[in-house]
Amino acid sequence: MSSVRINLRGITCLVADSEHYTRDLVAQMLRGFGMSQPILADTGAEAKQILKHQCPELCITEAVLPDISSADLIRWIRKLNGPIRFVPTIVLTGYTQLRTVASARDGGANIVIKKPVSPKALFERLVWIARVARPFIETGDYIGPDRRFRTIDPPDGSFKRDSDDPALTTDSDFERVDEKLLQNKKGSAPRWLAK
Repeated sequence: MSSVRINLRGITCLVADSEHYTRDLVAQMLRGFGMSQPILADTGAEAKQILKHQCPELCITEAVLPDISSADLIRWIRKLNGPIRFVPTIVLTGYTQLRTVASARDGGANIVIKKPVSPKALFERLVWIARVARPFIETGDYIGPDRRFRTIDPPDGSFKRDSDDPALTTDSDFERVDEKLLQNKKGSAPRWLAK
């Protein structure tokens, strides 16, 4: 990943965290990555007010704000009209129990990062978000990036089921699936990924 470049100049980011130390530290990291001035919020209400008037290209929020959970804040963002609903969202938490991570994921977060966060970890997650454009999913109870994002290729020449017959599958079947996924994709890679 050391050869990957992202350009954060001109990119706006909302950082919502009631802990001033963490919020200022994350903002300083973002400035170190080239972002001019992150937008800071102490509470969910303050973050919502900012998001009603501005459309940042990135949101970073604490898992539990004083007045709202990150999952509820992200659900609110995902239900808005316009490009703001597709904003990549990172959740920071000091508690990485499965229920905390699952709650953020099921709320529509792109990724969850354990606190304390290092500049290297934050930068690697930003690069990952920029490089791995996941389709945006809307179902009855979920709006957000596709939660299935493992990109492990199947083993060469082996099949999992007896019914898996390579003669029944053609390359054109996979091309049709890929084209359909691309046509249905509402989200896209952030504009800050350098080409």
